[in-house]
Amino acid sequence: MALPRELRYATIAAGVALFGVIFGWVMFPAILKSQLKKEMALSKKTDVRKMWEKIPFPLDFKVYFFNYTNPEDIQKGAIPIVKEIGPFYFEEWKEKMEIEDHEEDDTITYKKRDVFYFKPELSGPGLTGEETVVIPHIFIVGLILSVSREKPAMLSVIGKAITGIFDNPSDVFLRVKVMDLLFRGFIINCARTEFAPKAVCNHLKKEPLSGMVWEDNNQLRFSLFGTRNNSIDPHVITVKRGKNNVMEVGSVIAIDGETEQKIWRDSCNEYQGTDGTVFPPFLTEKDRLQSFSGELCRSFKPSYQKKTSYQGIRTNRYVANIGDFANDPELQCFCNAPDKCPPKGLMDLSKCIGAPMHASLPHFLDSDPELLQHVKGLNPDIDQHGIEIDFEPISGTPLVAKQRIQFNMELVQSDKVPLFKGLPGSIAPIFWIEEGLALNKTFVNMLKHQLFIPKRIVAVVRWWLVSFGSLGVLISIIFHFREDIMRIATSGDNKVSTVTPEEDEQQQKDISVIGQTQEPTKISM
Repeated sequence: MALPRELRYATIAAGVALFGVIFGWVMFPAILKSQLKKEMALSKKTDVRKMWEKIPFPLDFKVYFFNYTNPEDIQKGAIPIVKEIGPFYFEEWKEKMEIEDHEEDDTITYKKRDVFYFKPELSGPGLTGEETVVIPHIFIVGLILSVSREKPAMLSVIGKAITGIFDNPSDVFLRVKVMDLLFRGFIINCARTEFAPKAVCNHLKKEPLSGMVWEDNNQLRFSLFGTRNNSIDPHVITVKRGKNNVMEVGSVIAIDGETEQKIWRDSCNEYQGTDGTVFPPFLTEKDRLQSFSGELCRSFKPSYQKKTSYQGIRTNRYVANIGDFANDPELQCFCNAPDKCPPKGLMDLSKCIGAPMHASLPHFLDSDPELLQHVKGLNPDIDQHGIEIDFEPISGTPLVAKQRIQFNMELVQSDKVPLFKGLPGSIAPIFWIEEGLALNKTFVNMLKHQLFIPKRIVAVVRWWLVSFGSLGVLISIIFHFREDIMRIATSGDNKVSTVTPEEDEQQQKDISVIGQTQEPTKISM
């Protein structure tokens, strides 16, 4: 038996509404998730792989120095007074080299190369890189700190070596041009024949520090980033490609073939998180991201802070800090012992970089308040000095990132070295850097067209299908049962009250009596 025409229309409309529900809320999310899994993995020829291999735009690389204005007083124990100079702005281009895929375990190996270009027009007003800054001498102070920790009996010999190498310096401060310190390098004279200077220089030849380059005539040239610029980092990094499990994409599993570090204690030696250039998709507010920093030899775990937006795209902001090693059980393995942890907000990098430096957030943000009491001129500001990353949660793409780290040295006091007898013993800031990322309009639009515009179209279409389908069902049912609906609407009490002529006449009389006109009462005078 064939259905009436109206019910056939209702069935079709119901099917449209059901299709809208199934396609909009079940099929499309599943298709999108499946497609993202393919696109976000580091498979060959995908857009994500191309951007991961070579970021097609430069990162912001800003350097700020703390210029010491009272070095003579500091030599006598006074509190350091500093004035920040910067930013010195560089474009940083990142590229991965010697890339090899390993199908058997779904991994990929590579080396890194960074290239820096100075941009004076984007630097602080009038800064050219030729400005002279006064900072604690990284080499002199570092040498004394290292020997005082490892071989304190050798401090007297090291003091004589410093006198010979640096021509009897009057204080522990370095006066150097910014560009020399950053990239060009400044000279350390190792062409000495005296025992102490020669012994120190021979040791440096056998165990060179990062940033050192030996030149002719035993001249040692040192810079902070000169050896890193436009050169391939020798370390081989192994990460997961994420083809088998996209949630593992970019996860660091080995460096130089070693599956864990050998410089900390216990779990702090583990490689946890991605390499910092790619992250897994489908992030939620409960997810705690992880990334491994090779420069600091540790993993960071940014935590969710709040909802944000960037150029019309909704994002989740994550923030991070150095941590409080003494009071955080997960971080105590970075200390030499649980009772030998640095103050809150400081991390000892001596085991990581081979130099006795401490890392912190700029201006000692989120650090032990006592650190600020021993330096004048610092003004921590969460907006200017914090670590923050804004992620698009569905694709896991970082749209905005600002990673900031400050490097500090201890102005150690030592009676065995004349230059160090009167120093205050405080933690002294040297410089801090900001490595920033902000996707330009080209890549934001690409993300919108590939992800958000299809999502919005589907969102509109599914509601249209559900709405018109539901409305069609309702109209078809009403039209089919229209006669019954009209009958119900017009049914009810059909009895009519009748009035007899006698009753009508009596009513008229009652009305006449009530409404009879009376003459007004006359008042006699």
